[in-house]
Amino acid sequence: MGKRKIAAILSAISLLGHGVTASAADSVTMSLDKAIDLALTNNQAVVQSQEDRESARWNLSATRRQTGLRLNWSAQANYIGGKYYRPNQDNYAVLHTHYGDEEFERAIGREVPYYPPYHTETSHTFQLTMPLYTGGRYENQIERAGYALNYADMSLEYTKQNTRYQAAEAYFRVLEYNENIKVQQEAVSVLQRHLDTLQIQYEVGTIARGDMLQTSVQLANYKQQLNSAWGNYESAVATLNNVIGLPVDTVLVTNETLDNTPYSLNENECLEYALAHRPEGIAADYRIKQAEARIGETKSGYRPTINAHATARTAGEKWFKSDHTAEYWQIGLEMNWDIFDNGVTSAQVNEAKAEKRKAESQKVQQMDTIRLDVHNAYIELMTAEKNIAVATNTLKDAETFYAIAQVRYSEGVDTNLNVMEAQRRLTEARSNYNNALYNYNVSKAKMEKAIGVPVTIETTRYVVAVEEGKSSPKALRESDISLVYADGEKFESSLEQTNSGKPDNVMESKAESSKDTLSEPFDETAESK
Repeated sequence: MGKRKIAAILSAISLLGHGVTASAADSVTMSLDKAIDLALTNNQAVVQSQEDRESARWNLSATRRQTGLRLNWSAQANYIGGKYYRPNQDNYAVLHTHYGDEEFERAIGREVPYYPPYHTETSHTFQLTMPLYTGGRYENQIERAGYALNYADMSLEYTKQNTRYQAAEAYFRVLEYNENIKVQQEAVSVLQRHLDTLQIQYEVGTIARGDMLQTSVQLANYKQQLNSAWGNYESAVATLNNVIGLPVDTVLVTNETLDNTPYSLNENECLEYALAHRPEGIAADYRIKQAEARIGETKSGYRPTINAHATARTAGEKWFKSDHTAEYWQIGLEMNWDIFDNGVTSAQVNEAKAEKRKAESQKVQQMDTIRLDVHNAYIELMTAEKNIAVATNTLKDAETFYAIAQVRYSEGVDTNLNVMEAQRRLTEARSNYNNALYNYNVSKAKMEKAIGVPVTIETTRYVVAVEEGKSSPKALRESDISLVYADGEKFESSLEQTNSGKPDNVMESKAESSKDTLSEPFDETAESK
């Protein structure tokens, strides 16, 4: 893989960094790179996937915080009455009247309970707790939440890759229909000139009226096809606008054409790259790890939990006043152990093990799907490449056949019907050629999606960072293509190494990008600065 090819990869999949908005009926100059950039910025599937990752990030944060200190404050404000309270209040008044102040004080200090005459009470309890040992529950919950975030990172990358394909497919469709309009316009223009010539010949009596009628009918058919081509083009533009997040009636101006650059990789190389880089396959691994962590979490039910706690309480007629003899505090440890839970924990462990087996099965299924995707995409790509060759030869033959028919007709040795038939075949050949180009470009975009060419992160680099114990943000940074490229790092293609063992330095100008071609895949192995 050459330097220019890898540079083209970076140019094709790099983000422009500028959001574009448009109001109804605005005109926007569009290119493939800009369409992909807008789709990655505005497409709601990407937005939703980003929010899924944000949710996973905060879930990890919440899970981690369960292991820290927790302060709880509970308060009550009550009006007091009833049989328990009133007799003591009455007893207080009778004794005070009987003994007098001095003797009453001595009496209540020895034998008479002291119940002041109040009807309201407020109480406050403060409790500080911290888990010391949970049997591995919190540790496994944190691990599971971390893998859930890794899974969300891979899911976001997959969504971006899928969105890039949708944008490319819709953009190529616009280019195809734009070319079809030109083909139909040419057909109408040529036949109109031919009809004008026939009109003159008819007026001087050199041709029959039937020739004019045949040509007029054919011209009407071409005009209908031109109208259909315009309708198809406008629908394609609306579809592209929908994918990239612009108003559906935004007018797009495109200056690019469909390309037919050959694809140089064989199926085995594509499959090898896909198995290592497809984010869905990596996400399936993180799903297994989540299930393993859940098994450890449920097994904590077999073990005790130990918490440290400190509690303080006040009670009185006024807030935070301890005038009702209810002030106390305590510090200590608390242990809870479900010695027998009637098999609940055992059932939960078996449930978690079943989830792990399911996740392992889904991993196998996902890898089979990746193999099938690559195989089908490669067959489709090779078929499209062959069809371009066939369509090219057919177009040349149709052009030659039409030129011969015109000459023969002008010399009076052929009929008008054969001329129109030759033009019909030429128009059909041009349309088929445009369609072959469209299918080829879409097939390359589909192959790019099938092998997992990255949009924002190099997935194998991300996996290595996670295995080294790095957090999701750090792993994302180390695998961020745009940052690594901006830092002047070196990208090495695993496929290129397979063939030659010599990495390519791709630090070439981003402006040196190819036309709308699907780039070859690459692998990034350099360490992030």
